[in-house]
Amino acid sequence: MSPFTITHPNKLLNPAINHGATRAGVKFDRLARRLHAVAQETDDMSLVAFPESPEALSPAWLTEHFQSTGVINADNQVTALEIKPVGDVIGVVGEVVRCHITYAAPCEAPASVVIKFAHRLPENRAIGNNTRMYEREVLFFNEIATQLDTPKTHCYFAGFNADTGGNMVIIEDLHDYDVGDQVTGVTLDQAKLVVDNIAPLHARYFDAWQADFSDLYTIDSDDYITSFLPGFMGSWENAMANFPECFDNEMGVAMPSYVSSLAGQMKRMGAGHMTLVHGDVRMDNAMFGRGLAHQHPVVMIDWQNIMVSNPLQDLAWMTTSSFTLPTRRNDEEALLAYYADTMQGLGADFSLDAVREHYDRAILFIMNFHMIIAGAFVPSDDRARQMASEGLDRAVKAVTDRGLINLIP
Repeated sequence: MSPFTITHPNKLLNPAINHGATRAGVKFDRLARRLHAVAQETDDMSLVAFPESPEALSPAWLTEHFQSTGVINADNQVTALEIKPVGDVIGVVGEVVRCHITYAAPCEAPASVVIKFAHRLPENRAIGNNTRMYEREVLFFNEIATQLDTPKTHCYFAGFNADTGGNMVIIEDLHDYDVGDQVTGVTLDQAKLVVDNIAPLHARYFDAWQADFSDLYTIDSDDYITSFLPGFMGSWENAMANFPECFDNEMGVAMPSYVSSLAGQMKRMGAGHMTLVHGDVRMDNAMFGRGLAHQHPVVMIDWQNIMVSNPLQDLAWMTTSSFTLPTRRNDEEALLAYYADTMQGLGADFSLDAVREHYDRAILFIMNFHMIIAGAFVPSDDRARQMASEGLDRAVKAVTDRGLINLIP
């Protein structure tokens, strides 16, 4: 089970958008049409019929796919699969399993892979499709990943079904890496490794994303704001009620203004430099290597939230979710300086003063992510509750420490 359950799923959705588990008879939206076009032009596998649940996955399907993509020879085949859960196998918007693979003949193909599926429950799947999370991850692996010179998981298949809203992504199994812990927090050195990982993405499309990704969500677009806002509006009051101790300060007093200004903040997030961002740079999505010869220092996973936004959205989400309060207060400025230097080294014209300005906007905005987690989801264990409470407290204090309440429109 997931560490969080949803209190009122419908509150997270815009009633004007079709969020049904199926979308039969509904035209592809822009991103789904794009994926369809890519498949036709490149013989990509993203629209080939694929299993949409762990139970539907078979040795025969995987044999055919691995043979057609050269993972195994035509005279070899998958003879058996053993599917096991990965952590909280059923999450809020999806299911993740580890699949151990047996082949007819010895080969260099992977002994195991990790497979992500869209959630099987219609109300949960609707949340993922509300902001096109499944489509975006498929787009990343099929179009963006090959253009980036940065460590990433190898993807064997990524497909999206626009009729059912389902997806499947088969990726490399990073079983010998250590997942970060956003509750315990990370060090400055670990955060710098993450910067090294995401900065090539930021620099590659820094103010230059329009030609390739004009149809991808942007933080300031009316489409995204319309689909995003209901999640916050349906949860912020619960967050304050669940964790009142986080708002016994000037932020609590300013909350009515913050709520009414969120759409304006999203517009302001898009008023400066923009680029492709990972969108979920918290340490539970960071896989740290153990220093083995074949490993990278860190690999980011979970690309469902990739979009166009203020580049510092990624850092703001990382520091507020995964830096302890003392670490952020001590090392925040050093991290921003390191990020500015790294971006400049990659060719982006991004001064430290501009980085600070974009970071302040992002810190103010990103507090709403923590409020959604604290208000829309019920933690099912102590760690989940600590994740919600620590994240919210860290986010509020980041706003007040940096004097950002004055930036509320």
